[in-house]
Parts: sequence; C-alpha cells; structure tokens
Amino acid sequence: MTVPELTCYACEREPAAQCPRCGRPYCEEHGEDFCNVCLDPSSGVPSVNLYRGSLLALVVGAGLAIWLILQPGGDNAVSALRPLEATRTPAPAGALTTPPPGSGTQAAATPQVTAAPGTPRPTTPAGAASPTPATSPGANAGVYVVQSGDTLSAICETRIRRPAGMSVPDCVDQIKSLNGLTSDVISIGQQLRVPQ
Repeated sequence: MTVPELTCYACEREPAAQCPRCGRPYCEEHGEDFCNVCLDPSSGVPSVNLYRGSLLALVVGAGLAIWLILQPGGDNAVSALRPLEATRTPAPAGALTTPPPGSGTQAAATPQVTAAPGTPRPTTPAGAASPTPATSPGANAGVYVVQSGDTLSAICETRIRRPAGMSVPDCVDQIKSLNGLTSDVISIGQQLRVPQ
C-alpha cells in the first residue's frame, strides 16, 4: 500500500509547512507562519451563524430576566404580600381580638375578654370589692384564642384582665382547670376559657 503524498491545499506543489491553526499543508507561495486562508482577515471574524446565535441567546436571556423580575415567585410570594389580617381566620364570637402589628392602631394596655355567649356576667356595685372566683369551674370565664408566641403565663400577665387579687400562677392553674389541660402545651388558634 502506498502512502499518498501531501500537496499544498491551493496547488499541487509539495508543502513547506502545515498551518498550526487549521492544519492545512501549504507551500511557500500560499502561506508564511499560517496558511493564506487563516491569514485572510475575513477568517478572523466569526461566522454570521455565530452572530445570530449569540443575538438570539441574548434576547432570550433578557426576556427571561425581565419575566422573572416582573412575575411573583408563586403562591408563597403572593401570600407573603397579602396583608396579615386577610390571611387570618375570623375569631369566634366572644374571643379577644387584637390588631395586627404595624396596623397603626394601638392595643389597649389590658385587652378586654368578653364572656362566652350564655355565660352570666356578674355585676359589682360601685365601690364594692370584686367578687371572689366562682367555685364551679367555668361559671365566670371568658374565651381567649391563642396567638403566635403565647404561653399560659404570658396570657395571664398581659393578654387578659385577671380578677383582682389573682396571681399569675393562680391564673395559669385556673386556665388549666377550666380547659382540662394536663400540661402547659397550647397551640395557635386554640380557644381557651379564661378567668374574669
């Protein structure tokens, strides 16, 4: 088998060198350090298809970036932008309600707890001492809906108006007995009967 002889890419002469850029064999007339094809200025410019592909990628990337900036990230982003009160479930009748933080209205220093429907509310004549807690559980109780961050002691300290003379530990014990709780564990949205 005979090995074919190499010839210049442009003519039939014996090549003097091989182009280091493209690998074409060339003679002294058709190249110096590189072949004449690689030395031609038009070969240094990318092809039209490369320009078109780059432009298309740029347009698609810019369109995607604009869409991501203008569109919300999904249901979680939309719900994060809604006002807090729109996402809350309405409190049951007789429950303590406080305005959401940052709503511009100030909560009272001691929130009022209203009695559950059907529960008689004791009346105290002017100047008389407050009545002592009722002996039967629930006879003198209001309803409080547990909110985020609440504990039984925090409810007794700041969230409800305790009966006069009742300490925080006594209030916690009374809430536990009114609601049949065996531990201090409460959950958000839970309705607790509280002493008044």
